[in-house]
Amino acid sequence: MGRVPLFDSRGARSATTDASTPLISLVLTGRNDGYGGDFLERFFRTFRFNHQQLTARGIPHELVFVEWSPSPDRPLIFDLIFKAIPDIDPHVCTWYVVDPRYHEALSLNPRLEYMEFAAKNVGARRARGRFILTSNCDVFLGRHILDVMQQSALQPRVLYRAPRHDIELNGDRSAITWDVLEDPKILAGPAHTLKPPFMGSGTGDFVLLDRETFHAMRGFNEIYRVARIGIDRNFLVKALSSGVTIADIGGPVYHVNHEGSYRLNPQAYAGREGEAPWGNRRWHQGGVSYINPPTWGLSKAPLRRRGDRDWHLEFSWDAVPALVDLRGVVLPVARLGGPFPGQYRRR
Repeated sequence: MGRVPLFDSRGARSATTDASTPLISLVLTGRNDGYGGDFLERFFRTFRFNHQQLTARGIPHELVFVEWSPSPDRPLIFDLIFKAIPDIDPHVCTWYVVDPRYHEALSLNPRLEYMEFAAKNVGARRARGRFILTSNCDVFLGRHILDVMQQSALQPRVLYRAPRHDIELNGDRSAITWDVLEDPKILAGPAHTLKPPFMGSGTGDFVLLDRETFHAMRGFNEIYRVARIGIDRNFLVKALSSGVTIADIGGPVYHVNHEGSYRLNPQAYAGREGEAPWGNRRWHQGGVSYINPPTWGLSKAPLRRRGDRDWHLEFSWDAVPALVDLRGVVLPVARLGGPFPGQYRRR
């Protein structure tokens, strides 16, 4: 595969490198829809722990949270988090609420319930940190990862990956400690391993890359809009094709299992993949690259300030990328070695 050229990030918020610049921008996304049965509880628990550990080690950080297509009949997470975690400094958090019409305009699959990586692009495009960490709301950062950050050992043009340990947190786990997280008895199966060259497996839970390179790559794939499964792995393909090194950071993250998780039952829609709420995973995510438009991350969306640290992305067709031809992303049926679901086959 030939090298894909990198691009600059003109039009994005600029990030200075003075003392006020965070080392880490933790980019997360979610909405108050009860996903997994206890979404808010899982998010508040993991963010409280991660924030406390980053703060205790003196690691400058910010939380960039994107509420994608929130439900109109439920409170926004932003309006709940500071009551749930009163010890968080509001100035550490920046919030973006994305108008639901963007999901309707962008998705090419009516069954796709959530565009996770389009949402993460919104946050990454506006992040200020020297390094951007995209993760999920039920993931605890491991001790070794924090050590690397504290030692300022991160290098530019290196995409850091971390193996995922799936864990079961049963009973009252309001006070999470290292003794709890590192107890082998809570592991829900063997720990994941990272294999070169992609260092894949649980990619969406931990992608750490310097901001300049992340922006030069123009974020996660916004061309293929019929699935969210595989978009994270496809980012690794983009990184390698751009000459970026992919490396194991050397320690795990801890993912909390929950009901409805794709990880627990990836075959739930076997034989009827077109009905899956996460989209059909049978696309050539590991063998093709992509080039997002310069407006990736909804950079042209009008911003309306809601408060000191929260913004609403107002809907505008000017911010919506044009419909795309998927020939550069999905290989012909014959090269996939078998039939491809009809709704995704080029006609």
